[in-house]
Amino acid sequence: MVASKTKKKTYAIPITENQVFYSTVKRPNPKDKNKTALYYAQVHHSARATLSTLQDRLTQMSALSRGDVQSVLSNLLDVIKDQLRNGRIVELGELGSLYIGINSKGVANEKDFTSAQIKSGHINFRAGKDLKSVMNSLSFLKLSEDTGATTSDTKSGGKSDGTGSGNSGGSTGGNTGGDSDGGKI
Repeated sequence: MVASKTKKKTYAIPITENQVFYSTVKRPNPKDKNKTALYYAQVHHSARATLSTLQDRLTQMSALSRGDVQSVLSNLLDVIKDQLRNGRIVELGELGSLYIGINSKGVANEKDFTSAQIKSGHINFRAGKDLKSVMNSLSFLKLSEDTGATTSDTKSGGKSDGTGSGNSGGSTGGNTGGDSDGGKI
């Protein structure tokens, strides 16, 4: 069991494979604050997989030393940053792809648009085929507020194909988990 904390509640979450635990949270409609707040699912993550955790796992799975794996991952990060700086989409095979996106102010006439209207840049991730398939193997279990145990409300086989950039918000019941970065890195 792993303890998972939210702002007000703590649950004891059993560690199982292919199961995503969630609770519900009441949120206002971000597009219209005058509308009645609705309940949405919020994912509860059991733990974090750090870069060190991934290095250890990759070392176990290969003939490479931990130092070799660490070097490759560090160099990969440097190469990805260089490619993104040059405006390229970085394709990482079945893992997915990374690409730069921008947010800007709108203008009425195209000839009036300058780079001054660009507010910020961000990195988007689009999952590849193998990662998308993970969504189809998940089951969703609701946490009980009283006991920390799961309730009988389960749903198997997520329908998401993972093609979105992860920028869905609370109004759609999308990626509303506490650790969510909205798909931006």
